[in-house]
Amino acid sequence: MGQIQIIVEGMTASGKSTIVNLLSERLGFKIMPEEFRDPLDLLNRFHHDHKWAFPMQLNFLVTRFAQYLCASEEDNYILDRSVFGDKVYAMLYYRNGYFKDSQLGCYLTLYDSLLRYVRKPKLFIIVRCSFDEIMRRIHDRGRQDEIDAGVEYWKSLYDAYMPFLDFVKSELQGDIDFIELELSDPKFISTPSMVNDFLGKVNEFFPDRKILPAHEN
Repeated sequence: MGQIQIIVEGMTASGKSTIVNLLSERLGFKIMPEEFRDPLDLLNRFHHDHKWAFPMQLNFLVTRFAQYLCASEEDNYILDRSVFGDKVYAMLYYRNGYFKDSQLGCYLTLYDSLLRYVRKPKLFIIVRCSFDEIMRRIHDRGRQDEIDAGVEYWKSLYDAYMPFLDFVKSELQGDIDFIELELSDPKFISTPSMVNDFLGKVNEFFPDRKILPAHEN
C-alpha cells in the first residue's frame, strides 16, 4: 500500500481547494477531492432539521474513509479534508446538542475502528483564515445553505478548528510533519512571491518533485 502525500485541512471557505489545486498544478499531485455519496440528501436535511446530524456524519465518515483508502493505493495523492476533520464536526455537533450520548458513542466506536487502518500522510497542511474573511467568502460565493447556517454556526466551527494541529497529533499519537498556512489575504494566489515561498516550503518535504511553471491564463 502507498501513502497519502498531503492532507489539506481547514474549515469551510478557508482556502483548502485553492491550495489543493495549486499543489496539483505546480507539484504534480493527483487530487482526491472532498466529495460525498449522499443519496438521501442528508446534508440538505440537516440544514433544515439538526436531527439528521448523526446519520449525516456517519455517512460522511464512511465516505471519507473510503476515499482515504483509495488515495493510499499509490504515492501520488493529495486529499482535500479527511477523516480527522470529520471528527471535528462530530464533536461540535455533540456539544451543540445535535447528537445524543449514545449516538456519539456509536460514532466514536466506528471512528476508532477505522482509524486503525489509516496511515498518516507525509505532510499535513493546515489552512488558517480570519473569521471575517471566511464570512465574506461564504457570502460572496452565494451558496444559500451556507448562508442560512448563520454566523453563530460558523463561529462555533471556526473555534472548533483552532486547536486542529494538537488534535491530529493526539489522534495519530506522535509527531507529524505539517505546515500552517495563513490565507486571510485574498491576494495570496495572485502574488507570485507568496505562492513561490509556500511551494518552496512544501517542496522541502518532496525533494524528488520539480516545481512546475504556472499555467498561463
